[in-house]
Amino acid sequence: METNNSIQVVQHDAGCALLEGVYEQDCYTNDEPDFDEDFDGDFELFDYDPEAEIQRMVEIIEHLAADLGKDPSIPIAGQGPTVFIGFDSEFVPGDQDNDNTILSLQFYIIGEREPYSRVIYPTGDSKADRPSFKSVIVQLLLEAIEKGAILEWPKMVVVCGFFLRIDLQAFGDLSTFKNDLENVGGRVASVKSSVTVLATDRDGIFRNLKVRFIDVGGHVAMGTSLAQVGDLLGFPKLELPNGYTKGRMDLFLAGDKPAFEQYGLRDAEIAVRFYLRLLDFSKEVTGKWSLPATASSLAVTIFMNQLKESGVNFNAAFGVEETSSTCWSATTSSVVTRKDKSPIPMRSMLEPFAASCYSGGRNECYVFGPTDVGVYNDYDLAGAYTTGMVDLRHIDYENFWITHDPADFVGHVLGFAYVKFAFPEGTRFPSLPVRNRDNGLVYPLTGFSYCTAPEIEVALNLGCDIEIKHGIVIPWLDGDDRLFEPYVLGIRKLRARFVKGSLDELYAKLLGNGLYGKTAQGLKMKTVFEAKTMKSVELPKSVLTNAAIAAHTTGFIRAVLSEQIASIPSHRNVISATTDGFLTDADESELILDGPMARRFQGLCERVAPGSKMLERKHKVRQLIAMKTRGQITAMPFDDEPIILAKAGVSPGIDADLHNDYMIDLFMCRTHKDMAITWPFTPFREQWVKDADVVRLKRKTKLNLEFDHKRRLVSPRMVAVDQCEHVSLVGVPWNDLAECERARAIFNGWRRLRCLRTLDDFEDWEDHYLFSLVRDRLQKSGVKGFGIRATNKGVVDVFRRLFLRAYAQGLCGLTKAMTYGALADWLTEKGYETKADDLKNAKRDAFVENAVPPTRRVLKLAAVLVEGFPSIEINKFIESN
Repeated sequence: METNNSIQVVQHDAGCALLEGVYEQDCYTNDEPDFDEDFDGDFELFDYDPEAEIQRMVEIIEHLAADLGKDPSIPIAGQGPTVFIGFDSEFVPGDQDNDNTILSLQFYIIGEREPYSRVIYPTGDSKADRPSFKSVIVQLLLEAIEKGAILEWPKMVVVCGFFLRIDLQAFGDLSTFKNDLENVGGRVASVKSSVTVLATDRDGIFRNLKVRFIDVGGHVAMGTSLAQVGDLLGFPKLELPNGYTKGRMDLFLAGDKPAFEQYGLRDAEIAVRFYLRLLDFSKEVTGKWSLPATASSLAVTIFMNQLKESGVNFNAAFGVEETSSTCWSATTSSVVTRKDKSPIPMRSMLEPFAASCYSGGRNECYVFGPTDVGVYNDYDLAGAYTTGMVDLRHIDYENFWITHDPADFVGHVLGFAYVKFAFPEGTRFPSLPVRNRDNGLVYPLTGFSYCTAPEIEVALNLGCDIEIKHGIVIPWLDGDDRLFEPYVLGIRKLRARFVKGSLDELYAKLLGNGLYGKTAQGLKMKTVFEAKTMKSVELPKSVLTNAAIAAHTTGFIRAVLSEQIASIPSHRNVISATTDGFLTDADESELILDGPMARRFQGLCERVAPGSKMLERKHKVRQLIAMKTRGQITAMPFDDEPIILAKAGVSPGIDADLHNDYMIDLFMCRTHKDMAITWPFTPFREQWVKDADVVRLKRKTKLNLEFDHKRRLVSPRMVAVDQCEHVSLVGVPWNDLAECERARAIFNGWRRLRCLRTLDDFEDWEDHYLFSLVRDRLQKSGVKGFGIRATNKGVVDVFRRLFLRAYAQGLCGLTKAMTYGALADWLTEKGYETKADDLKNAKRDAFVENAVPPTRRVLKLAAVLVEGFPSIEINKFIESN
């Protein structure tokens, strides 16, 4: 161990730890500059070639001689190949809730020769003791040159990490270069700029070093961990020895320092080797040894290249034109002209309306609680959005036309409309989306919808009455060429070259799925935190953003899914729909695959993968528990089948193998008092603005595993799960959006003190909800209040008290056949506790007609009263609507 520049440094042989997490999709599309085109990317052990060695030494001497002849006061860039450094840190929570104690920094360096690694230890526990990045990077390069790992000062250094922003806190001088970094979907990356480091190399030359940062988490599918990447690379993440935990790495360091260092270095190695693997992949598919900040950005690059190779004019295909603007630049102190691409006038006219018709996937839960034991299948649309994009032919933006005829939206049409609609009563699954106040989609029987041509066609086939309030149809250009088909076919061919499940094959699949999102980027107003300015800015559009393309793709997939679930036989159940799939107890033989949307989607599957089927069964279980949208649990699996598990946002905090059992217990035994604990990371904004450490923030929120009421719950019954029972309910469509939102608002108040677990719970909820509607109606009709409120005995007690008023006042066909005491005893005997004084008080209270809803409990009391008082005009008590 040696000490240098107040940093403890430990030399280590090449030989990795990182906080694993879930990562969002990326936002920006900006390529990094190319690296050395002549470098073959082979970083394995250096093979000695005398002739090449001599040539390389001559080249280094020439570089040095040229640099020594330059002005020594002006920093000079190096001429050596790019050096790649994998970086990771280990830390534990500090004394405060918002800081960390940095234990170590691990660096895995790959240059021209053998890899070289280092572990650096801060000299103390405070932020002031953390090492300087700029000092460390210089020191690492000097040492790597001294050891022969690299041969000369590099042109550039690329620092790679996995969830990099959580490790950058290990540097004490982060605040001095953080504004040179960018926020790319919550990850740190160098996109348009780099960090400049000034240093003096071993030959005394004043150097200017460019350092770029890349978070390789931007190149994995959501939910992928570093351990999974390591396994795919053949460099598995090391396991912690028995007795040590990730939360107390300080104990690991104290107990077994060599193993601690090996563990930390492996994570750094995985990050840099993964990045280099991606560089090679990019070189193979784009011809350039260059990698943008995210996988979706690389997808854009590949797509643009394919358009050129196919001779397709991008501007014509996307309805854009070259534009330029001239302005004064304070940076250059001169007039500058900036070139850009902007939508052509005709596309600009239709863009806002098409953007209004852009919505996300169809996500609904159709039942609540446990299902019966049976066979439940999880079907997915093959390739969903990727396949759906092939539906797009080349677009004639110049000749769109306005129409009010629903028939104009039938067939292979690119059309968008604002419609008034009404589905026939009894329709199980209406298919036109209505956006609620949370910007989610609800599917009621009636209402107004911004929708696409495929959705209109499905609705018409379900017997829906549609009035087009405003509609636009954009014609296709002549021919059947598909705008995105070459890309989709190219990705499929690329995947076929690799072993299924290999790193390259999975990355090619990620590229296939990543392109669609770029067509929708920035269509909906969204602000993001900009690291450079530390301000919120509007999410910029990508070069592919196109409202017509994005809206049609999502609308078509919603239409395919809606047609499928609407065709499920009535004796079968649909449990849920989630964007590109659905859960049902219908067998594959019972699915209707000859509807217009199904035939169209199957035709696209044939175009890109001849012989493939449009539906893929992903899972099969024997019993499910349905909670809400994106909330399903497997209550009873098949022995040889994977389970179905969507946790509705709950983070169990235990081993993944135990999550399903945990969720069953949590749901079946929940109470209204239960709290959910989440552990989010310090937000990017807070880290950057306050120079804060990234810590796990403990957040307590009220547990909410209740139904989301996108549909109305009916048909209550108790169903067993193992040794317990829980109420099971079926959802039917709301009549309109207002009815849905009113019910959700009422339920949000009710659930503060209750849960829907039993039949009594459901009847309490039903009483509460329907009585709330009655009170609303009475208030709207001018009844300010009738001096009677629901108590903890529910609406049936309201009915009892209204009956007492009618009896005491001789209303509703009632005559005083009993004394007050006798009537009170009779009602009490029937199960409705009453005192004689209740009748005395009722004599002076106003009676209000039709003030109780026809709930199960109300109708039960009504039967008792009719039996005891045949002359009673019972309809004057119960709401008839």
